[in-house]
Amino acid sequence: MRIPLSQILSNIPESEKKDFRSLNKTLFKDLNKACIIVDDDPTGNQTVYDIPLLNSWTVEILVEELKQSPAFFLLTNSRSLSPEKAAIVYKEIAENIKKASNIVGKAVSIISRSDSTLRGHFPLEPSTLQNTLGLKGAVTVFIPVMFEGKRITLNDTHFIEDHGDLIPVNETPFAQDHSFKYSNADLKDYIQEKSNGAIKASDVFSFSLKAIREKNTEELTQDIINLSNGTYCIFNCINYTDLDKISQVLLNAEKKGKQIIYRTSSSFVPSYIGLPPKGLLDVSEILTSDSNHGGLTIVGSYVKKSSDQLKEALKLFNKDTIIEVDIEKVLGDNSKAYIQSLISFIDTKIKEEHSIIVYTSRKLVTGNTTASTINIAASISQALVNIVNGLTIRPKYLIAKGGITSHDLATKGLEMKRSKVIGQIMPGIPVWEMGTDTKFPKLPYIVFPGNVGTNKTLKEVITKLK
Repeated sequence: MRIPLSQILSNIPESEKKDFRSLNKTLFKDLNKACIIVDDDPTGNQTVYDIPLLNSWTVEILVEELKQSPAFFLLTNSRSLSPEKAAIVYKEIAENIKKASNIVGKAVSIISRSDSTLRGHFPLEPSTLQNTLGLKGAVTVFIPVMFEGKRITLNDTHFIEDHGDLIPVNETPFAQDHSFKYSNADLKDYIQEKSNGAIKASDVFSFSLKAIREKNTEELTQDIINLSNGTYCIFNCINYTDLDKISQVLLNAEKKGKQIIYRTSSSFVPSYIGLPPKGLLDVSEILTSDSNHGGLTIVGSYVKKSSDQLKEALKLFNKDTIIEVDIEKVLGDNSKAYIQSLISFIDTKIKEEHSIIVYTSRKLVTGNTTASTINIAASISQALVNIVNGLTIRPKYLIAKGGITSHDLATKGLEMKRSKVIGQIMPGIPVWEMGTDTKFPKLPYIVFPGNVGTNKTLKEVITKLK
């Protein structure tokens, strides 16, 4: 059901026109905390720049990063894991953060970053962090808005905006995700649904958009402080002015001693740490080397939007620069030889200055059981990893389409341990600079989420990099 945004906003006051972001930067610095964003896939840095990305979280690594970085991401890729494995990962991360924080003598704020379309292990991940860190009295703040992808929360309901109309997220294909299916767009009901009733919708505290815009920050801060220990609360907001004010209120509450665990999507991170807005990257900022090789695009995501974007992008390529990975051959007895033939072909084409697009066939292959389906998906993902890992010629750039695909190609294919997000090439599409210890140091790596952009956005990004 589509609802006109203007109709809902008719009785709500306008946002205050204040620069809350600048004050947030000062407040965050005054807290003398580091912000660690524990990300369940590699796309959560799609709104920030000049922030480190780590693929490992040993105590030693965390100690070094806490000494030098006020904010950084830990890339867990837990959205691709079972709930049981995700819980193990998050418990380990929390234990190591606690040890590293004590060694350095620096407090931390934890953001459990996840998907703006409500897919992910929730409330498992933030509750695991909370319990392991010993923050049993903390309030859990749930803010899944991501304005770059037109995901907003209004009247407690999470929407995707489309040409001025609002579509409840439970009416989109994302709600039918085979691993994270849900039926409620009302966030109170969603929390009850995903907690299997352990958290009642009636117990979730909501900050309405009207209250956020009409109350001053001191009043809203006191509202946060007054929340009972263990409360879940949600915030309605439709733009960065709303969110920056909310972040200021939360920072003030922390400054006054309130313990908070955050479960958010991407827009909250720059708002909370007070990162000034930055425009899209120019091509000259991305392609800084003199490479005359072709670029490489790999599409692994199966969501409908990715397939629609792929269809448009293929129009840019000739038949001899398009590779459709044959799933049956990947799963067959001669898989190794087949993958090697693809690697040799890509190396040759890239060296000859031809850009290549590689994609997995759009037919979804499943097994007889959930476990066998997961194994098939893992084999397909591993094939893409082996392709990147086997390359001997450095491409001009590498675009990875899809969250799990992006993570696996970076961490396994390119053997990334630490990199840096330098900005966005298009709204919601981050560009990483690979670290010196990767397969191709300084390689521009474009992380293209499966659920971002219009049907033509992938085509536009590839065209921009020509």
